[in-house]
This record gives sequence, structure tokens and C-alpha cells, in this order.
Amino acid sequence: MGYIMKRCNQCHLEIAESEQICPLCRTVLESDGKGEHALPLYPPIIFDVHKYHIFIRLFIFISVVTGMLLLIVNLMNYHGFFWSGIVLAAILYAIITLQYSIQRNTNPAAKIMVQTLAAEFLVVWIDYLTGYEAWSVNYAVPGILLVAECSMLVLQIVNFMNWQSYILFQIEYVILSAIPVGLYFFHIVTEPFMTFLALLGSVVIFAGTMIFGDRKAKDELIRRFHI
Repeated sequence: MGYIMKRCNQCHLEIAESEQICPLCRTVLESDGKGEHALPLYPPIIFDVHKYHIFIRLFIFISVVTGMLLLIVNLMNYHGFFWSGIVLAAILYAIITLQYSIQRNTNPAAKIMVQTLAAEFLVVWIDYLTGYEAWSVNYAVPGILLVAECSMLVLQIVNFMNWQSYILFQIEYVILSAIPVGLYFFHIVTEPFMTFLALLGSVVIFAGTMIFGDRKAKDELIRRFHI
């Protein structure tokens, strides 16, 4: 689709808009006669999807081969530390991020949820391989949950026209935040401050959504759970 160029005889400017008066000197604009033969106002952006998919597959292939080679080296020179397990977990996290969170055109809230679960697994696995000092469950996991909860709240505020679609994710974060609290009573979590803070944050956000959302929030729950 082309556009009609107009020219200001006073300022000698060409304006590619549907203006009738020059925004600088307020002189009546005249058409330059180019009409629909002018270049498009917004040229098409060409994106080579095929090359992009090849790049993704190449990255995954190189990552898998590199991980397998490092695993073999680790097993051949094993001295009590399974360091290749950390590398393999990091590669898996990178692949999940690339395949799901970047490549797929899905709900941003779903991407945050996947990233949250993958990051929690990664930090717990690293903690386990390095001797397990419980830093993952005491600090890292609650910290990840807090960041995810705040990100979800920002998404809800930005997309306020469709805010009720995030209620299901908020319920999931309440459940995820309650799991470390349960681990505290089994003495797996030993520093409970951030654990309870993450649970409090998820409950407050969900409660605020239900209170301020009123009828729309209740209708969304009915629709989701068929109650």
C-alpha cells in the first residue's frame, strides 16, 4: 500500500502523512504528484524462517554433542565430583529456553511458568551435585518464585484488558510456593524466611485479584474449573 506525498512550498519539506497543513509553518500542503506509485510507508520485513530453524537445530546438535563429550571425559577421569552433570543440566535448561520460551509464540505467562520450573530444577540439581548445603531450597527456589510472581503481576497490569486469564497461573504459584513450606516441616528447608515470603506473596497477589476482580474473577474460576 502506497502513500501520497505532500509538499510544503514554504519549508520545502515532503510529508508522508494525511496532513492538510504543514506542522511547521501552517501553510496548506500540496500533493507532489507521486500518488500511489510512491514506496510503501512500512516496507515488509523479510524473515527467513527456514534459516532460523536450521540455526536452532544446529545449536541443539552442538550442545548435545558437547554435553556427551564432557560426560565421557568426566567418567574417564572421575574423582568424586560429577561436574558434567551440571553442564548437562545447564544445556538442558538452555534448550528448554530456546525451544519453548523464545521460539514458540505462546502465552508469556506460560513461558514464565516453564522457566520457573526449569530454573528450580537446575538450582536444586546443582546443589545436590555439589554436596547439598540446602542453599537451593532455602534461598534460590523461593527467590525464583518471588521473581516469577512479580513478573506475573506485571503481566497482569500491562494486559489489564485480559487480566483474568492469569488467575490459573496465580493458583499454580500458590501451590508451588506451598511445597517448600511443606518441606520446612520435614526439616528439608532449614531457613524458612524466604520460603514463607514467597508463599505470602503468591497468596496476596491471588487474594488481591479475587477481591478487586470481583465478578469477573469468579466467572473465570467457574469457567476454568467448571463449578
